[in-house]
Formats: sequence, C-alpha cells, structure tokens
Amino acid sequence: MKQQKISIVISLYNEMDGIHHFWTSLKEVISEEKQVCFELIWVNDGSIDRTQEAIDEICEEPSVDNIKNIGIEFSKNFGHESAMIAGIDTASGEAVICIDSDGQHPPEEVPKMIKIFNEGNDIVLMKRLIREDSSYLKKQFSRFFYRVINLLSTIKFEENSTDFFLISKRIKRILKSNFRDQNRFIRGFIQSLGFSKKTLLFSAPARQYGESSYSYLGLLKLAFNAIFSFSNKPLRVSIVLSVIFTLFTLGMIGYTLYVYMVGNEAPSGYNTIMIFMSASFSILFITLSILSLYFEKIIQEIRKRPIYIIKQKNE
Repeated sequence: MKQQKISIVISLYNEMDGIHHFWTSLKEVISEEKQVCFELIWVNDGSIDRTQEAIDEICEEPSVDNIKNIGIEFSKNFGHESAMIAGIDTASGEAVICIDSDGQHPPEEVPKMIKIFNEGNDIVLMKRLIREDSSYLKKQFSRFFYRVINLLSTIKFEENSTDFFLISKRIKRILKSNFRDQNRFIRGFIQSLGFSKKTLLFSAPARQYGESSYSYLGLLKLAFNAIFSFSNKPLRVSIVLSVIFTLFTLGMIGYTLYVYMVGNEAPSGYNTIMIFMSASFSILFITLSILSLYFEKIIQEIRKRPIYIIKQKNE
C-alpha cells in the first residue's frame, strides 16, 4: 500500500532554546503514523541565534523511516508569513500543515488534522479555545481585531483562528499561483477561498522556551494587513466623513445667515471659527491617512519585490 505524503512547515525565528524539545515531541507523534510519509520543512526566518545550527543538526540526524527533513535559511528576516509561504511553495505532499515550534501548537493535534483531511476536507482550521499564557490585554486585542475585521470585510473569519492549519495540495497550488501579495494574511486567504472546510478546537499551552517575537506593534501591523487586504470600507469612511462635514458646514452657513438676517448681527466668531477649523483639519487628515495607507500597500504590490530570498537549502 502506497504511503500518503504530508508536508509540515515549521517557521522559526530565534527558537534555539526550544527547537530540540519541539522536534522530539513532533517526531514522537508522527513516527507512529506508519501509513504516512512526512516531509518536514524547517524555515529559518533570518534568526540571529543558533537556530540554523539546530536545523542543520536535525537534517543530519539518521533518518526515521517515514520522516524526511528539509532546511531552508532566509538571507534575512522576512517575517512569519513569508516563512510560511516559502514552506508552502517547497512542499510536495498531498496536504500541507503549518505549525509553530514554540510549543503552543501541540503536535498531538497533527493526526487529528490528517484524519479530517482524509474525510474529504481541503482546509482544516485550528481554533484556539484557550491560551494559558495570554494576557488580558492580548485577549481583548484579539477579540477587538476579529470584531473589526468581520465588520469591515464581506468574509466572516473564525475568531481565534491561528497559523496552525492544514491545506490540501490544490489549495497550496492556488496560494502559490495567485496569492503573492506583499501584504499577507494567510489564515485569512485560506478562509476566503471556499472549498470544504472544518474547524477543530485546541488549547494552547504556555510558551515553554524563549519569548514571543510578536510585539503589540507587530500585532497591530498584522491587523492592518488583514483589514486592508480584505476590505475597501475604510476608503468609504472618508466619503461618509466628507458628507457629514459638508452638511455640518451648510448648517453653520444657514445658521449664521439666519442670525444675521433676523438679529442684525452675526454670532461671535472666534470660538466658532476655531471649532470649525479644528474639525475641518481633523477630518482632512483622517482622510489623507486612510488614503496614504492604501497608497503604501499599492506601491508595495507594484514593486513586485521578492516575498523571501533563500540563502541556502538543506535536503
């Protein structure tokens, strides 16, 4: 009986402290799946610690019967999304699983994902039920983010969905051919494609090694990428603000003329002018800011610069 081939993409950035523990846990789980041949693609996203040495050691280990390791090193840090794209581009399996090595995506879930895939689903989303080390502020930020993106977008995204997911080979081909955006939100891309899809719940344990590379600024950047990738509604906000301000201006003109014609004098001007000028410039700068963000994204797409650059590949 021919073995099924599954690719697993592991993106890493300064994960030297935890990579061997993750590898041991993952190997223990997948080595038991004798009916599956696993292709593990370790993508080093420009780490500045000894992560690459650890990847080389893993690739040089005596091979396990059903596991093949491939190492990819970037020339510099391109970001987590770029690392996932590089792994997906390289993958040759019937399905591709993306997983982080920080211990918060439990390897024990991998056989469940493959089972759901074999039931005929092209996409398996992993939805985080709880995250043991998540702060109250991060939980509220995540909840607010999904509310905003679902309000602005025509696509409704799964709240607390993660970068831990499985996609079939045909979804992989679509991402490789058509979704080459410079500003990416991959978990959003795969949810927007349609096809058969199922969501599994999992609990994310506390991070055991190292520190998260996602700062609040990084999370905010990801949020902006998601909003501007899936919605044009912010552009319409400027139109709505313009209409409201125009009506406000016409109202002030009408009120001033009315007072002048009835009372023979216009209202005191300083406060009115200051409020009017402040409101005018606030709305103007809000509109320009929205337009500037869209222009920035458009320019990045027009430049067509590489999503990632591979320094070396170890097979």
